[in-house]
Amino acid sequence: MKMNTTTDSDLQNAAASRIVFTDELSFDSIAFMEFASRFLARGLAHTASRHWSTTTTTLEALLPHAVLTARWRGHETGLLELDPLFGSECLAFLWLGRGDVFTRVAARDLPVVAEAEGWLREQFPERTPADHSVPVSFWSVAGRGGYSLSRSLEVPTWADIRSNYPEAVRARLDELLTASFRPGDGGQLVLWHGEPGTGKTYALRALAWEWRDWCELHYVTDPDQLFGGRTDYLLDIALEEPDDDEKWRLLVLEDTGELLAADAKERTGQGLSRLLNVVDGIIGQGLRVLVLVTTNEPLKRLHPAVARPGRCVAKVEFLPFPAEEAARWLDERGAKSELGAGGPLADLFARAAGKEVDTPLPIGFEA
Repeated sequence: MKMNTTTDSDLQNAAASRIVFTDELSFDSIAFMEFASRFLARGLAHTASRHWSTTTTTLEALLPHAVLTARWRGHETGLLELDPLFGSECLAFLWLGRGDVFTRVAARDLPVVAEAEGWLREQFPERTPADHSVPVSFWSVAGRGGYSLSRSLEVPTWADIRSNYPEAVRARLDELLTASFRPGDGGQLVLWHGEPGTGKTYALRALAWEWRDWCELHYVTDPDQLFGGRTDYLLDIALEEPDDDEKWRLLVLEDTGELLAADAKERTGQGLSRLLNVVDGIIGQGLRVLVLVTTNEPLKRLHPAVARPGRCVAKVEFLPFPAEEAARWLDERGAKSELGAGGPLADLFARAAGKEVDTPLPIGFEA
């Protein structure tokens, strides 16, 4: 569209009437679209967004301030007019669902933005860590780029599940799942490998708890899309700015050994190259991003570029229980142990429950 004049009045009118096209329009988008329209029309100077886990489950208490609300698929959105509360023009958009709240505040005066954010935090008390839940962002490709949905997951502490790992594995995880651990100069890739049923997923949940103070967990649901040619998707995840500039982000790619295999280029194209660019290439420079990959592939089958010194901050092999340790684990739980029989953790849980060892169990079971 060509503009013939550039007066302030014309620019304001153009901004107020601007149309945004999207292929993912849904009813819960209406509140945000109206927020954006009013923000532009009024020429408000300042805006800020935040999100956190909360114990509040509904927007009902804020209805006196609501211009409009929407409910869709288990979450609520709303647009609030907060001028009367703060004596200055102030808008707020809210998204609430699955134990998390996302807010965007806009105001004419910068101090009002901070006041409004403080007021919203009072309305939506932050979930305390005592309940052993952590927020996790789940990413998937959507239209042009990536889309994330946050939810809180109940997770164990490392102390709760530490005994479910053989001594050799426990020692390696002790180094990683401690309050004192921080990423340094040793690379930004964390590699967990081992046969199915050895407890990689449950250790990941404990890691989310132990690292919660300094690291946000981002779970990629479709890693084949992330490293399979969708550069826009990769950049959305890698370059997203966290609410807290001091925090790291952990990108989790479960069961993604094909990305790291010796013949990765033939099997998945440029996926391996893109992964390495995130952890120590140009893209990754200066980013507080770690990538955790779990795989059932033996380390010797992985591409040598992945596990070279300086690239992996940690490599952990999840091993089956040796016979002696398996017997001790079963005895502690009052279960009968078989002479000379070790095996992965999943097998031990099956024996403790009186099931046949070959009974299929899902990976990531609860202890």
